[in-house]
Amino acid sequence: MNILAIETATDICSVAFCVDGITRAIKEDSIPRKHAEILPLFFEDVKKTGNFKLADLDGIAVSIGPGSFTGLRIGLSYSKGLAFSQGLPLIPVPTLLAMAENAANKSESANVLLFSHRDILFHQTVNNSNDFPKPINEPSSQTWSDVELELNGSRDDVIQWNCERFLGNQGKTQPSATSVGRLADTHFKGWVNYEPFKLVPEYISPFKIEENK
Repeated sequence: MNILAIETATDICSVAFCVDGITRAIKEDSIPRKHAEILPLFFEDVKKTGNFKLADLDGIAVSIGPGSFTGLRIGLSYSKGLAFSQGLPLIPVPTLLAMAENAANKSESANVLLFSHRDILFHQTVNNSNDFPKPINEPSSQTWSDVELELNGSRDDVIQWNCERFLGNQGKTQPSATSVGRLADTHFKGWVNYEPFKLVPEYISPFKIEENK
């Protein structure tokens, strides 16, 4: 199965071409606030390196959230545009599960943490006892104080990105389109969406617009 995978949920912009779950070409870098500008360039680079056309794809996998409001919106919008151009389905991949899949730490139960803003983190507990991570609960946004209480002093099972302020480099795991592609290949039948225009990012945190007074 040929899958184009896109990860833009954080400061990392990552694009990969995966064949049967194996990455054949990838381009990724940390580019804060430049996803809209760089994502098309990364796609063209991966397409050239991987020697494929959109018509060769079985689907496009995209990291669906939670994560950066702007990053998720850009990644999904770009994925929809590519999908519409060839009538391809999208495979929405949960961002925190993709992080767990990419982690070196494969403890049976892991706490996946992704920085949101201020002292707010996205948090999900996953089971890593099988070949691929499975969610134990739904992702949520929590304060660091609440997360710290749940960790109960143990940080050995942490998988995190951009949480150095709270955890240093413990469990640091960069999001990557490689793991997005692997999960999309494994869960294709259950996750594939043939109506991509209906997909929206899983923001988790509410975004409020206040009127000027």
